[in-house]
Amino acid sequence: MERKTRRMKMKTVESLVCVVKSVENQYTTIDLQNETSVYGLVKEVDCDMNVTLCDVTLTDPNGNRYSCDNFFLKSRLIRYVHLSRTVDIFQAMKDVVRKTFPPRVKKPKAYSLKKKKIIAKQEKLKREIQNMYSSKDGTKS
Repeated sequence: MERKTRRMKMKTVESLVCVVKSVENQYTTIDLQNETSVYGLVKEVDCDMNVTLCDVTLTDPNGNRYSCDNFFLKSRLIRYVHLSRTVDIFQAMKDVVRKTFPPRVKKPKAYSLKKKKIIAKQEKLKREIQNMYSSKDGTKS
């Protein structure tokens, strides 16, 4: 599997490829430009909407059926991709965007020596002030 560049990821998210990408790992029917239909498990959809399927049944315009283990479709041959009625298109698009660009996890900052010294001085000053207030409270009673 090739590594996807940021440009390829953006191309996927900025077009309707993300809708087709939402049917990955599901069985679906794809109608082609020449009136042929293909039914199978969608393995992969790339940024150009080229589709790789497995366990495929190909039906030609005459109604003849053929079986294939693996099948590759160029995007320019695709006319329609049938989506299940249960698929929420907007949610599917959001999920694909979330998978393509996961949120970044911020690493805890490692403080420099100078910053550590400043923090230590601040903590020392806080303790001194707390001691002053506690000693004032102790003398009043």
